[in-house]
Formats: sequence, structure tokens, C-alpha cells
Amino acid sequence: MAEGRQMIEATAPTADDTVKKKSYHHGDLRNAIIHEATTRARSSGEKAIVLREIAPVIGVSATAAYRHFTNRQQLVEEVSARGFAAMGERVALPGVTGAESAPGLAAYLDLRNAGIAIVAFTVAEPAWARMMVETLGESSTVAFAASDVAEIMQQIVDRGITAGIFRPGTRIRDQRVLWAGIDGLCSHAMFGLKPMGTPEADHATARTLDLCMTDMLTAEGLRIRDEATLPDGIATDLPS
Repeated sequence: MAEGRQMIEATAPTADDTVKKKSYHHGDLRNAIIHEATTRARSSGEKAIVLREIAPVIGVSATAAYRHFTNRQQLVEEVSARGFAAMGERVALPGVTGAESAPGLAAYLDLRNAGIAIVAFTVAEPAWARMMVETLGESSTVAFAASDVAEIMQQIVDRGITAGIFRPGTRIRDQRVLWAGIDGLCSHAMFGLKPMGTPEADHATARTLDLCMTDMLTAEGLRIRDEATLPDGIATDLPS
């Protein structure tokens, strides 16, 4: 065992009433708890995160589990933060190919793709996404993780500003119309308000994003966007 690392051992009854012993290094136990909590949140949301129920599943005592978290809320926030990290992985898509020939349209499509990716994450993970939104305004941990997603989008916007498609000084955090559109579409998935993941829903998602991004465009950007034939889903190439 490496110097300075604590080994935790615990016993837990198995289905056949034998005793199974598990060992965790100090940091590994914390990760195991978060992993199990995340699995539960993805299936059933925040209410499924109960430390005294998680502990026996991973083979430790509740006392050992509670050593790693000040309270249940801290664990909930860690799971929400990991949700935003997972969302960020979707948002950080490779840029459309051929960007060098039309950098402005490429930036527009990349930002549009990012919005579609956020909605797609919520369609795939409605319970997790709902928990993320509900903890976002309460926790600096969750807010920091969410800011990474916004930073990815801002980098795209900055490319679009340089290319002349987005208005100078555009800050993604300040685009209330765009976020209203994204949040509304995500609400359809989180609360089951409308069917999502269908061709009709994909068209509505793309159309909503196009409308909500209009105020961000320069006059030239608006012309470029309106002359292009854009797909309903994630764009991988510039329109021909």
C-alpha cells in the first residue's frame, strides 16, 4: 500500500448469506460511492441517492460511507457536477469539416450542434438532467461544472465573432433567448411534456435553435445562415 493511503475494509452480506469482504483505498471508496449514486440518479433521479442504501451495495458500512461526505447534499452535488461533465463531453464535438472554406458558417453550425447536443443529453438522461438543473442554483460545485459547458460554447462564439457571423462582444451566458429555447426543449424531455427523439422533435429542436440564435448574428451572418440548407440533427460537414 502506498504511503499515506488509507485502506478501508468492510463486510457485507451476500444473497446466499455468506459474508463478502471488500477493500478500498481511501479515494477509491469515495469514487465508488459517487459511481453508485450516479447510476441511481440516472435511473430514478435525486430521490434514489440514499447513502445508507448505497453503502451495502458497494460492500461497506454506512459509517464508512458517511466519512467521505459532510451530508447527503454534498453527494447529490457531486453527482450533478459529473452530469455536467458528461454533458460537456457531448458538447465538445469535433467541428464540422471544411471550416477553413467558410469559418463563419462553420462556427454557426458548431454552436447549433452544441445546443442540439445539450438537448440530446437530456433526452438520453432525463432523470439525471432534472437533478442537475434543480441543484444548479444552490451549489458552487455544480455551477463550476456547468460553467465548463458554457466555456466550450463561448470558444465557438469567439471563433464566430472573428469570422464575422456573430455580433462583436457576444457572451453566451447572456443569450437569454437562446437559453430559453434550449431550456424549454430540455423541459419537454425532463418532464415528458412532448415526445422527443423523433424526426418531428429533431426538426423542432433545430428550428427552435435557429430562431433563438438569430439575434446573435450580424447582418452578414444572417445572410450566410439563411442561404444555407441546414440539417435537423448534428451537422458534420458544411452544406454543399
